[in-house]
Amino acid sequence: MRFAYLIMAHAAPMQLDALIDRLAEGTHDDRIVLHLDRKSALWRDDRARLAAHPSGKVVLVERPASVFWAHRTVVTAQHRALGAGIATGCDYLHLISGADWPVVSRAQMIADIEAAGSLRPAFAGISGELDGERMEHWWFDDRLFALKGWPRLSENVARAQTRLSWSFSDLWERIGLSRARVGGQPWLKGNGWFSLPRDIALDVHAETGRLLANGRLLFTQCADEHVMQTLLSRRHADRIAADKRYIDWNAGGNHPKMLRREDVPAILASGAWFARKLDLAVDDFFLDRRAFAAPPGVPA
Repeated sequence: MRFAYLIMAHAAPMQLDALIDRLAEGTHDDRIVLHLDRKSALWRDDRARLAAHPSGKVVLVERPASVFWAHRTVVTAQHRALGAGIATGCDYLHLISGADWPVVSRAQMIADIEAAGSLRPAFAGISGELDGERMEHWWFDDRLFALKGWPRLSENVARAQTRLSWSFSDLWERIGLSRARVGGQPWLKGNGWFSLPRDIALDVHAETGRLLANGRLLFTQCADEHVMQTLLSRRHADRIAADKRYIDWNAGGNHPKMLRREDVPAILASGAWFARKLDLAVDDFFLDRRAFAAPPGVPA
């Protein structure tokens, strides 16, 4: 079984180097597909070095997106990473970020997949029909206006963007109009990290491409928490399994907790394949080979 690890990264070159080294270990023929945010220093300064990894297993997404948080460009990046991963001819595609880390052996991942039988699952975290207004309403503030050196002007224009969004969405609903849905059903929500078998990846990639091309994702919010999740649920519901990611939201706010050494028992007990988020500058425990089970490429 061949894997493609699709890594979306925008910063922290030292940690990305360590992640690539770990995933590339062993004699397997996996591929490591890098989507480097086009506006980042990683793309500008490091892409040639990363592509020349001595393992020969690294593939760059040649036309990466300039990614903005909570913006449809995150879906564009996912779509392009999926396309590059599919082109490698792999059997399974794991979408992760540069702040993630593998916490079980490659052999364990394969064992988990094979335990599901011949109909290979899509490992994805789906929360349900939540926050559908992000996709149903019109958000003209999906990217707020910002003009360097003019903070007061930027703030006033941003407020106007938000007011216009609310007013237009109210009008749209009052006259009985609605935005298109996948299969005519409500949008679902979930986390944006998943592992897909090749056949499902091909379908989701094609459908996501259509949504991007026809403009349906224009003026939406946090589309990356809804698009892939809805496509998977509405088109492949019988094949969805738990996402195999350890993510701790107990810190509150819009971002998961930054994991530390004391989180290792909970991570291992979860049965996850990958943990997020981790940061060398906060706690580099994950670099210690004794922290988790054997890394991918090393027999368990």
